[in-house]
Amino acid sequence: MSVKPDFTIMTMLQLRAYVLAHRDNEEALQAYLDKLHSENPTSRVYKPGDNVGDAIAEYLENKRQS
Repeated sequence: MSVKPDFTIMTMLQLRAYVLAHRDNEEALQAYLDKLHSENPTSRVYKPGDNVGDAIAEYLENKRQS
């Protein structure tokens, strides 16, 4: 019998590593996404078909100007 980890006390790095190691664990993925959004509420989630290349270029340009 395995012990279920407490996702609420994991750091983002620990939670990310857990999600990558347990890709079929939807509860872990949801905990990761919830924590990601709570720590950075302005982050954008991209959908298939979005032109991520343009978004990255815009981000890098804004970062250079800062």
